[in-house]
Amino acid sequence: MTKQILPSILDITPDKFMSMLTTFETTGIKALHVDVMDSHYVPSLGLNDRLVAWLHDHTKFNLDLHLMVSDPEAVSKLVIEAGASSVTFHHNSIVDSFNLIETIQHTGIQAGVALNPGDSPELLTELLPRLDRVLVMTISPGRHSNGFLTEMKQKVTWLSQYRATHKAHFVIEVDGGITADTIGTMLKAGANEFVSGSYLTKVSDPKSNIAKLQERIADYVHD
Repeated sequence: MTKQILPSILDITPDKFMSMLTTFETTGIKALHVDVMDSHYVPSLGLNDRLVAWLHDHTKFNLDLHLMVSDPEAVSKLVIEAGASSVTFHHNSIVDSFNLIETIQHTGIQAGVALNPGDSPELLTELLPRLDRVLVMTISPGRHSNGFLTEMKQKVTWLSQYRATHKAHFVIEVDGGITADTIGTMLKAGANEFVSGSYLTKVSDPKSNIAKLQERIADYVHD
């Protein structure tokens, strides 16, 4: 499976937003990770469907929506209409995950489920054959990060082994504390997509850090 970097745009300040989009485009980034938070499921507020619509209309990036919300059914409708390429919700934010996965996929876009750090991947066993994506949080969602949680490697390894054994098609995405120093751990465990936020958006030379992540992926693929 293709391995790619997805910059998280949540913490980009307005004065740098356009220049960061240009940087992403010129460095070969194909998709952006967009966090939607409602200050209820998580204690923070995130981005909204109007921004998704603007990105859809004015850029060529695929838009990977991560819903950290208490009503993912309602919010998924909004972001799908706005132009999302994929929608991922948290498994414990809804009673009927099967129905929401089916509803999302019927619109022609990918459906994913996210696991919090304290969640076991076995919770998704019945869902995995249907999923396009599993997002493994490597920090606690919607909170100030205490750093990359190395223990999440075992979770990614379990998912990768399940995928191989059952010939499933879902990609494994990791989100939280992804840097040039941590990406190798998740590459070896079997992850395919790497969401990186402040490592790319809060530095003076984002191109350099994007290149470092791309080099780590290239080195792993060529080994």
